[in-house]
Amino acid sequence: MREIDELLTALREVFERAGQVSVELCDFITAESLSIADVTESWFELCSSGGGPVSERTIEKLVEQRQTAARRKASRLFSEIELAILDDWQALEIKALTLSLKELLEV
Repeated sequence: MREIDELLTALREVFERAGQVSVELCDFITAESLSIADVTESWFELCSSGGGPVSERTIEKLVEQRQTAARRKASRLFSEIELAILDDWQALEIKALTLSLKELLEV
């Protein structure tokens, strides 16, 4: 539980930092962030393809692929400072989504 609390605190801090720099960046993060439903759907697709169990690293790769597209779009819209904040957000997002899916699978 402590890991989740620390992760939520870090996400909130990054989002607040984004808000101090650019409202547009906050809007972008909100619009482009992946939901657990998106990741779960991709996980189900992988499982149904018959490839066996899906590892935590595979989940991270799924998230990274989707984040790459968002990063490309962001690189045309934002400054280097804003992109650095987005990078921080995306790194935490991978941890949060991986942890969430891992918890769901253990239930």
